[in-house]
This record gives sequence, structure tokens and C-alpha cells, in this order.
Amino acid sequence: MGLLAEAGIAPGSDLPALSDGDGRIVLRRAEDAMRDLLERGEL
Repeated sequence: MGLLAEAGIAPGSDLPALSDGDGRIVLRRAEDAMRDLLERGEL
């Protein structure tokens, strides 16, 4: 929980888990992931 707070992620926030393409799993704020998808066409 402390790591999420340091990252500015509030309790109850949606955090989609995505593959970074190299085998790592990345947690992103849903708002950030949607913005990247709309602006760049990829996550």
C-alpha cells in the first residue's frame, strides 16, 4: 500500500495489469492507460 501511495495512486483506483512486451507485468492507472491508448494507439 505504501508503494501505491508514493506513486500517487489512491485507494480504490482502477489499475489494469498490462504486459510491457518483454515479459514484465506493469500496473498503470486506468486514466493514464486510456490516455496513452487514445493519443498513441498503444498501451
